[in-house]
Amino acid sequence: MKKILIAYATAGIGHKKAALAVKAALDEMALNDVEIKLIDALDYTSPFFKWSYLQLYLFMVNKTPTLWGLSYFVTDNPIANLLISKFRRLNNWINSKKLIELIESWKPDVIISTHFFASEVVGDMKKRDNLGSKLITVVTDYRSHSWWIADKTDVYVVASEDTKADLIRWNVEESRIKVLGIPVEPVFSKPVDGKAILDKAGLLDDRLTILVIGGGFGVGPIEAIVKTIDSISRPLQIIAICGHNEELVKKLEELKAGFKDKMIVMGFVNNVYEYMEIADLLISKSGGITVSESLAKELPMVVIAPIIGQETRNCSFIVKHGTAIKVDRIDGLKEALEKLTAHPERLVEMRARIQKIKKPSACYDVAKLAIEMSVK
Repeated sequence: MKKILIAYATAGIGHKKAALAVKAALDEMALNDVEIKLIDALDYTSPFFKWSYLQLYLFMVNKTPTLWGLSYFVTDNPIANLLISKFRRLNNWINSKKLIELIESWKPDVIISTHFFASEVVGDMKKRDNLGSKLITVVTDYRSHSWWIADKTDVYVVASEDTKADLIRWNVEESRIKVLGIPVEPVFSKPVDGKAILDKAGLLDDRLTILVIGGGFGVGPIEAIVKTIDSISRPLQIIAICGHNEELVKKLEELKAGFKDKMIVMGFVNNVYEYMEIADLLISKSGGITVSESLAKELPMVVIAPIIGQETRNCSFIVKHGTAIKVDRIDGLKEALEKLTAHPERLVEMRARIQKIKKPSACYDVAKLAIEMSVK
């Protein structure tokens, strides 16, 4: 039996979703001679390390985004990275003993990592212990960062030629980089019955539909966004997905009673692909997975005030390719939406541009790569 280990880290939902997408693709292949294990790498660290890893990230992103952005770009500097990386790797090593024990005992042929924490630990194992596992590092943003550079990574899977160029600047050999895209669940690449979804949701098929997503944690000015949408002169309909933010769900449920436009409010859902299928426009943060899902469904985006760091870089990528619009402040959203709704041909043009850059089959391509590497 060949063994494939898929490792993610719950520092944001996106890394987990990418890992689940690859797992789903491998499961579809129904390979009798391959055993697959999916883990959260942080489950194999100390309780405090796991708690602090996520909480520090959420605190900085939500409460001190400027500080987060500063740290993001400072640590992407070669000199700063040289100084910081040794401490970071030592800290990761000290707190990942259980992860190391799991890998040493299970002996996977291939490790697919969708978060730099696991890639760094495995890379160090390959250097120190002559670990025989092949390591595939899947970069889950449209531009790379020094954190993703893991010694002994056999193959980097990246979203675009821009990401590839970033890695080459960090002296990664071009032969170790494959531009396959960011994995999204297989359902995003499969056709669905949009009319049936509209009917089930009680929405009209002749009205512009705007989907608003606050990510897995329901962050961002969602309340202000839906109020702005409802103030647009043309009739619309709104789908608001709030993730695990139950307080936001309650607020929006109270608000919609006074709206002129129909609005559906939901918490965390597992069928985002259905709502992306029937939407004409997505308003959301520019996380790597969200962007990839929208591209897979050919859904144009409006990104509002992306957080400095990976979000601004992802946003710059899709804006450059004409598949999204960036709005710097919430008070500029109404003007942007009025222009888009007055000129629906712009949305048609954006969808056409998406077709040139989307990679909806990335999960299958990564799965096939892992299978190929397991037999070499």
